[in-house]
Amino acid sequence: MKKIVFLLFIGLGLLSVPTFAQSPLPIHIGIKGGANFTDLSLSEMNLNSKYSAGYFGGAMVRLDLGKAYLQGEVLYSEKKSKIENSEGGSSNVTWKSIDVPVLVGYKVLDLSLINVRVFGGGVYSYVFDDNSSVFKNIQNSTKSSFDKSQVGFQVGAGIDVIGLNVDLRYEGGLSKLSKDFDKKTSSFNLSVGYFFL
Repeated sequence: MKKIVFLLFIGLGLLSVPTFAQSPLPIHIGIKGGANFTDLSLSEMNLNSKYSAGYFGGAMVRLDLGKAYLQGEVLYSEKKSKIENSEGGSSNVTWKSIDVPVLVGYKVLDLSLINVRVFGGGVYSYVFDDNSSVFKNIQNSTKSSFDKSQVGFQVGAGIDVIGLNVDLRYEGGLSKLSKDFDKKTSSFNLSVGYFFL
C-alpha cells in the first residue's frame, strides 16, 4: 500500500510539471500525507514513554511572497506513544485530532524547478478521540483525559521539486495534555505533498 501511494505521488508530480512550473499565481493549493513519531515525555512512577509511529493527511495552501512564504494546513492526525513499566509491560496511547499549522518559511535555494526551504510557526490541535487509560494507570483517576484544545510549535526544513514537496518537522507542545497531567508532547513528522495548483 505504501508503495502504491508513493508511486501515485510521483505520477501526480510528473503530471504537474507544466502546471506548477509555469503558474504565474502566488497561491498554491495541494494535498499532503505522512508519518509522525510521537513521545509523551513521560518518566515517572516506574513508567517511561517511547516514540511510536502514527500518520496524518490533509490539505495545504501556500502564499508565495518572493523568497518568503506563508503556509496553512488542515490535517487529520492519529498520534501514538508507547508506555512501558518497570515490570516489562507496555501499552499504546492513541489520540486523534484535527491539526491546523500556520507556518512562515524562507526559500534558501529558490530555482525554477527546485526549492530548499526552512520554516517555523504554530499549530493548533483539536483532540476528538483519545485512549485515556494511561491517565488512569498513572493517576488512578477516571476524570483525566486529553484537553480538547492543544497548542504547539513546528520548525523544520523541506524541499520542493516541481509540484512535489518533502518536509521534515519537529513539533513541540506548548500546552499541558490535561489539567491534571503536566506533560507535553514532542513529535517528528515526515511528509510528502503535491501542489496541483
